[in-house]
Amino acid sequence: MRLAVDYDAMLRYLGQGKIQPAYIPRVLVKMRVGGESNRSLPRIWLKTREDYTALRRNGVGGVGALVWKKLSKLGQFF
Repeated sequence: MRLAVDYDAMLRYLGQGKIQPAYIPRVLVKMRVGGESNRSLPRIWLKTREDYTALRRNGVGGVGALVWKKLSKLGQFF
């Protein structure tokens, strides 16, 4: 993987590591919109494929999780 390495690691920690997530009610990190994975349509497509591979590889989520992830980011572009 080239663009979804961090996503794959997070899924591995949560799925295979049996780590329980916890909600923290404050902003810990602010990131700019864009970046390497959103630079062009081919990169967006590659990132989407890698995200799906990470979901399947780690046995977490599926197509619904991938769609939700993409839809949740739409607000960043408007």
